[in-house]
Amino acid sequence: MNPIHRLLAMALALTLAALPARAHSEGLHEGWQAVDGVQLFYREGGDASAPTLVLLHGYPLSSAMYARLMDELVQQKHLHVIAMDYPAFGYSDAPDHQQWAYTFDHVADTVRHFLKLRGIERYGLYMQDYGVPVGFRLMSADPGAISFIVVQNGVIHLDGFPAAQDPNSPLRRHWAHRDASTDAKRTAYAQGLVAPRANGWTDDEGIGADATLLMVQSAQRPGVVQSRNDLWFDYGNNVKRYPAWQALLRNMKIPVLVLWGSHDDYFTTPGALSYLRDAPQAEIHILDAGHFASLQVPSQIAGLIAAFLGRHPQIACEQGCGAP
Repeated sequence: MNPIHRLLAMALALTLAALPARAHSEGLHEGWQAVDGVQLFYREGGDASAPTLVLLHGYPLSSAMYARLMDELVQQKHLHVIAMDYPAFGYSDAPDHQQWAYTFDHVADTVRHFLKLRGIERYGLYMQDYGVPVGFRLMSADPGAISFIVVQNGVIHLDGFPAAQDPNSPLRRHWAHRDASTDAKRTAYAQGLVAPRANGWTDDEGIGADATLLMVQSAQRPGVVQSRNDLWFDYGNNVKRYPAWQALLRNMKIPVLVLWGSHDDYFTTPGALSYLRDAPQAEIHILDAGHFASLQVPSQIAGLIAAFLGRHPQIACEQGCGAP
């Protein structure tokens, strides 16, 4: 990119970030939003008068995992969509972990403040992996704000989380008493990530070259690995909240769509079926995909979401229906 084009791109990004909240916009666009002193990168598109779907990403990716899906949803004209990168993920700022507490409580508060600044008060949630504990904190804080949820390979039951089922497993021991060797292993893994190239790189997770490059460059920024290690240590607090989140879901009785990549060895298929215990109204779809299904089968997921919305017309009417 030459200097003139770079300046134009910067000017465009600043213009987008300064747009009024919920501005009418059909196409997918990008920008940064200042939230509590941190610049959060976001992607947004669709008619702002349509029902809003907030997409919460997982580890170790960012809103990039939803870009193709969001494009598909915008083209269908059923939804207004928005996704942000958490602090220390994607293109968002990565404040030092000694000044900014990397806990799921703090991340969820930051996302809540982001939505308020963007003028989003009533919305559906699409949650994957880390997005589930972030999203259920939003639901707990204001259940009346949530119109429907979509879960993709993210758990609130141990059924689908084999590595955490044993109270004496390495994960559970780490969460109880932080283990320096676990942090060291995760640090070495992040530092050893390689960008896509012709030789020595394989896309085992089906993430794709573009999302992989962003993941690697974001993860290897100074201080990011320490911040993410803090957040992983805090994950144990999510497991403690599973019973409360299950009870919350039972009480809310909102439309629930569960989409699950069946080739996910970390969050396994029983995790999808377990949602039926708390939300018997849930629709379950097992996909021929992996942990990052939204990157692998975005058109299929967009079609499932469109069909789901068609079976729940009340979601659209919550934000205003025309006269009969």
